[in-house]
Amino acid sequence: MGNSHSLDHAVDKGIKIFKEIKHLRDELNHSSSNDVGSYQHQDIGPSYQQVQEEHDDDDYSRLRALAHEEALKRNDCYERSQAAYRDGDGALAKELSVQGHEHDDRMKQYNQQAADRVFEQKNQDRPSNEIDLHGLYVSEASQKVEEAIRRCQSEGQDHLVIIVGKGLHSPNHIAKLKPAIIDLVKKYNVNCQPNIPNPGCLYVEFGKGTGDLSWLDRFINGMDQNRNSDNCVIM
Repeated sequence: MGNSHSLDHAVDKGIKIFKEIKHLRDELNHSSSNDVGSYQHQDIGPSYQQVQEEHDDDDYSRLRALAHEEALKRNDCYERSQAAYRDGDGALAKELSVQGHEHDDRMKQYNQQAADRVFEQKNQDRPSNEIDLHGLYVSEASQKVEEAIRRCQSEGQDHLVIIVGKGLHSPNHIAKLKPAIIDLVKKYNVNCQPNIPNPGCLYVEFGKGTGDLSWLDRFINGMDQNRNSDNCVIM
């Protein structure tokens, strides 16, 4: 009876590991070549060489590079974990899965440090109701926008100007930007309009309801068309 119970426990544990690895594998299959580390809504964004061109900040680029390396190591662990499970080695599969989670944690830490650094640099001399999102990925930008909205509302501000960063101007991030904007508008019941006061800005007004978001597709399409052009002054 004891052996049977142990076997059932091992099988249950194996099934759990399999489901976890399958979920991770599915996430990896949705990653593009420009977003190798995309996993559970965590962006690693474009390559760090591209970021360095834009910001010319060694520490920022170093942190993004370290995050990118951790993402590659994480993906490799998950790949090998799945292979080990298929080969019937549940212990190795679990060990590799744990290592993958550790790399994922380090990736998030490096990306958060990079995001905090570039946000501080871009916003240190700006008024409290204006934020610049250059150098941020979508999930990072959403976090900073939420913080700014709450701050502006507590200060009694009537609006917030958001400068949409070029880091959000890549194809992979453009696809995620629209739902992120919609979520924020609905969550905080704010009115949002594009290209005010300048092209590439979003103008958020408080206390006026959500308003019409029919402009959003045109705004996102415009970002897509202009991402490789120098025509957009702010973005």
